[in-house]
Amino acid sequence: MSTKKEKRIRKDDEVYILAGEHAERTGKVMRLLRESNRVEVEIEGLDDNEKIIKHQRRSQEFPNGTKLYLNPTLHVSNVMKQSRWDERQERPSRKAKPSPEQKATETTGGKTKKSKVIESE
Repeated sequence: MSTKKEKRIRKDDEVYILAGEHAERTGKVMRLLRESNRVEVEIEGLDDNEKIIKHQRRSQEFPNGTKLYLNPTLHVSNVMKQSRWDERQERPSRKAKPSPEQKATETTGGKTKKSKVIESE
């Protein structure tokens, strides 16, 4: 399978939320909204206060109207598959600066140089 297909987000995938109000949380994709490039995510431990509130008009089903508490929809660019996020966290950071000892071995091609110390009396 190509890497592009592995990165695709599908229904029932576990995802990590990268940005927005629910950043740094995990959830499960309930459905994809292809027209608007969004995904509906069921986030673990999300209270009704944090969900999207939609006021429903009166109907035969709800004679007095009601409030619906819906799962949030997030743009596809703000979520990443959980498995891919875990792999990314395991990699060593590129931003970490090497220590002076590591720098010396890199510049000498793996050979360590001994510096001569001259003692003056």
